[in-house]
Amino acid sequence: MDAVTKMTESNERDSVSDRPETEVRPRQKPFLRRAAISAITGILAIAVVQYFAPDYDYQIAFILCVLIAIISLGLTLFFLERAAWRVGHPWIVPLATLAIAVLLVSLVRIRTLSGEMIPQLEWRFTSRDVPELQRSVVQSPAITDQADRSEMDPAAASDEPTGDDDLAGWTQFLGEHRTGIVADRKFAIPQSPSDVETLWNIGIGAGWSSFAISGEYAVTLEQRDERECVTAYRISDGELLWIVDHEAVHTHPLGETGPRSTPTIDDGRVYAQGATGMLWCLDLASGDVIWQVDLLELADWDQAESESAITWGRSGSPLLVDGLCVVPFGADSDRDGRSLVALSAEDGEVRWTAGDDQISYASPQLLTLAGQRQIVIVNEKTISGHAIDSGAQLWQTKWSGQSNGAANCSAVVPAGENRFLIGKGYGGGSALIEVQRSESGDGFVAEDVWHSSRVLKTKFNHAVTRDGVAYALSNGALQAIELESGRRLWEQSRRSRSGQGQVILAGDTLIVQEEMGDILLVAADPSEYREQLRLPALDHKTWNVPSLVGDVLLIRNSVQAMALQLPAQ
Repeated sequence: MDAVTKMTESNERDSVSDRPETEVRPRQKPFLRRAAISAITGILAIAVVQYFAPDYDYQIAFILCVLIAIISLGLTLFFLERAAWRVGHPWIVPLATLAIAVLLVSLVRIRTLSGEMIPQLEWRFTSRDVPELQRSVVQSPAITDQADRSEMDPAAASDEPTGDDDLAGWTQFLGEHRTGIVADRKFAIPQSPSDVETLWNIGIGAGWSSFAISGEYAVTLEQRDERECVTAYRISDGELLWIVDHEAVHTHPLGETGPRSTPTIDDGRVYAQGATGMLWCLDLASGDVIWQVDLLELADWDQAESESAITWGRSGSPLLVDGLCVVPFGADSDRDGRSLVALSAEDGEVRWTAGDDQISYASPQLLTLAGQRQIVIVNEKTISGHAIDSGAQLWQTKWSGQSNGAANCSAVVPAGENRFLIGKGYGGGSALIEVQRSESGDGFVAEDVWHSSRVLKTKFNHAVTRDGVAYALSNGALQAIELESGRRLWEQSRRSRSGQGQVILAGDTLIVQEEMGDILLVAADPSEYREQLRLPALDHKTWNVPSLVGDVLLIRNSVQAMALQLPAQ
């Protein structure tokens, strides 16, 4: 009996000791399988979203990918934790997750967010040599009288246009005609980056303004500490000539800090609008304030109310026409005439307000449609045409948008007789619109020639046109389309896409300011995408439009500004 009893007890002990190994392992495997399935499903779902992103919108695709990644990662970690718990090690997964997170945070930082909200990462120990801001104005006088200005800029001696873009300068947003086009290329195509000379490279205050250029003056807007500034630099050496400022700050976590619009130079004066609604008229030579108007005060709005409706900051660049300075206005819905305001260019007195739609981030344009010169403005949800002398609305057509969300940023672009082109990001696409006289002859009618959600999805940039073809960054990739039909001719490859940058045209050559700072020269050839030169330039996110005068290209972003001299033609 004793032997039998001992044998039975020994067998029971062996059975008990074997039980955990035979029972735990099968119960652990389902959780490991589920973790693998969650991870693989998440990866496949992200791949599918990214595959369709070029046809829709990279920002929306990125947001969807983040949501998928959060769900997939959460489920994967949950199942891994359940598997670890079954083998008696419940702290392995949380500790490993925490260790990986701490390591990443200690080694990597977010440098900036792209225009598609994608974080741009860099090593924490990366150092960047950013030029310092100039804090003092140069003592040597600027070009102060009309005679001296005409020596530097023959077009400055006369109010009449010369017809020569090289002499006329780049005096406003998107150049002399607000189209982003210089008719004749005044430079040779560089064979290598070494053929391009850097005239100057300076630090600059934050903001997405561009340079307006007349003679030796390059004028822009920038944020310096708590001051919103209009600044003038000498184009030959980048020296600060004058600065005018006031206490104001516009900032947003996604749109960042600083002014958004570009000044306009007209008849020896600078007209500039800050992001918080201050409108200046300044003397070009000295920077002296001739007049200034606070648009928020004029609209009986405070900054919080304004930025609730116009989240990303006022971006409209002043349009000077027939003695008027015209800018988007913005006001409460019960305010008559809230789309546009026209002030006397001479003294800043209000001449008229017009339009019933809230403002967007587009600038007013001067077009001749159906035989009448008129101001055309892209509003929050509409596009409208207005009489110059009174602001009376001549016509209106729907163009959906939301100034605190999927915003309209692009202005209209002339695209043939009685036609204009308009584009939009956030999956919006573009349209070619024709304005004609109504059948009765006493009004106007705006109708789509075509409307497509697949081409020219211009988020921050504008299309440029040449010989019946339009070129623009569409959803971050350079694209060419046939104007008459909207048919896509070619598109930059996904691997080399330029992001949410800018495009201007010099004769037969597209100058692309890539979002992360490089300059790209591309042939304006409807038959194929042909890259001519890639030039390393700015070293940070760049949403600012380049400015071109002759063979000198001025570029800037929120930290740095450069003047590049291209080879002589």
